[in-house]
Amino acid sequence: MPQVTQLGSGGLNKDVSPMLLPPNIFTDVKNVRFRNQSVETITGEILGRTLPVAADFGIHWRRPDQGYNIFAKNGYIYRVDSAGNVSNMLSSNDAQYNNSDWQGTAFNGGFAIIINNGKSTPLYCLYGDPTATNSFQPLPNWNYAAGLTITAKVVRALNYSLVAANLTINDAGIITYAPGTIRISAQAATGNVPSVWEPGLTTDTADEFELSSTAPVLDMAELRGSMFVYSQDSISMVSIGNQTIVKPYSKTHGILNTDCVVEFDGNHFVVDNNDIYVHNGSGKIDSVADSRIKDYFFSNLNKAAVDKVHVVRDKYYKEIWVVYPKGTSSVCNEALIFNYVNATWTIRQLTNVTYSFIGPSNLNNSFQYAKDSVYMTTNSTTTLVTNDSYQMYNGTTLSNFTSYIEKLKLNSGDIKGSSLITSLYTVFDHTPNGGSINIYVKGQNNYNDTVTFDSTDMFVFQPDNPKSQGYKVDPRVNGRIMNFKIESNSYWRLPLYDFDAKPVDRR
Repeated sequence: MPQVTQLGSGGLNKDVSPMLLPPNIFTDVKNVRFRNQSVETITGEILGRTLPVAADFGIHWRRPDQGYNIFAKNGYIYRVDSAGNVSNMLSSNDAQYNNSDWQGTAFNGGFAIIINNGKSTPLYCLYGDPTATNSFQPLPNWNYAAGLTITAKVVRALNYSLVAANLTINDAGIITYAPGTIRISAQAATGNVPSVWEPGLTTDTADEFELSSTAPVLDMAELRGSMFVYSQDSISMVSIGNQTIVKPYSKTHGILNTDCVVEFDGNHFVVDNNDIYVHNGSGKIDSVADSRIKDYFFSNLNKAAVDKVHVVRDKYYKEIWVVYPKGTSSVCNEALIFNYVNATWTIRQLTNVTYSFIGPSNLNNSFQYAKDSVYMTTNSTTTLVTNDSYQMYNGTTLSNFTSYIEKLKLNSGDIKGSSLITSLYTVFDHTPNGGSINIYVKGQNNYNDTVTFDSTDMFVFQPDNPKSQGYKVDPRVNGRIMNFKIESNSYWRLPLYDFDAKPVDRR
């Protein structure tokens, strides 16, 4: 077999039979990243700011004057500046904020930030406003008539208007559920928020209409100047101008939950209840999970906690993280990460994550907008932020973590006869400083045998030890099929590998 290269273009495949996978695609991985034509240990995280509450929502607000990270838990909302100063923006025990599932959007070029819990009037902060610059206030004229109370599942920004969807309307005690209804505000002046929501009062964009969806609207996201409206089983496209134009976009795809869509490079990446897909707004929809990690994701997702699933985009690494609760966990304990340049998947461990969002890196108590980081809230007052270190939070403190790649059921070169696998050559161009890498190798003949690596299969690769072979291991195992695993608790990078295999017992 020739040298195996292009490891950065292979990635993980959990769904296809391992025997059918090319040698640069792995059957299991943890805490690695596929990039620069190599596979390497993924970067870790550091402890962020300690909060007054165990927040379960966050959003970065880049105001015209400075930036803040905003964290929320029910009726308690705090902002944290780059130096770590914490300010209270809302403090309420009102029942309308109990068990809030917040979502948010920046508006009007960063002048305003809007957050909404689906149970109360959406809240806003506005830079320069005498009242709302430092505290959250209800959106003005949201309930535009006496005795009228309206809530919305989701509120998003589109140009100079706000769009709300999936309404509950209480008109003087008469409650109407309108899961397919869309409200569009009038356009806001520069540096302000919309003040007109009632349709028909102006020739502006204020409007209200019903979609033909058979399921409730769960989220919306802008793409190419239009708002794409996602229900569980369909997508609609809304364009606003002199008049509002609504078009059906798909009757076969939808979305799993709020915060399960993100834009990248003129496309939407979406998790729905059957697949993970991308589209560019022109009608073509492509799965990026089918025959790769779709079966793995849906079989491991805690179906009782789908409201915790969300996606975030790390622009620096050109990745989209699908953050979700695995197994029986009620908090997010794993991220499936899609590299949208290489179209590869990998897995990263998480600990007790309740929400994550993108914000700027913080260097010397200053937000650096040149590079994004992933901020994470946990089920404690501790927050986390990704950086270039190689430690991760274990629920109590930061610690070293294990990263590995595993390749099972690799054809050793002759599927018809047993081979002697004499040497495995692993070319690491970055290795642990003074540390070691464990390499497990095991041969097998019966394809259906379950492979379990143990200490008898392990070889310690010591690249910095001149008395060891710092370029190969010599397993000398027999089998029609080869299995190997490479793991370490320090940083490593592997651009290629090769192995020697020759026929044995051939008659």
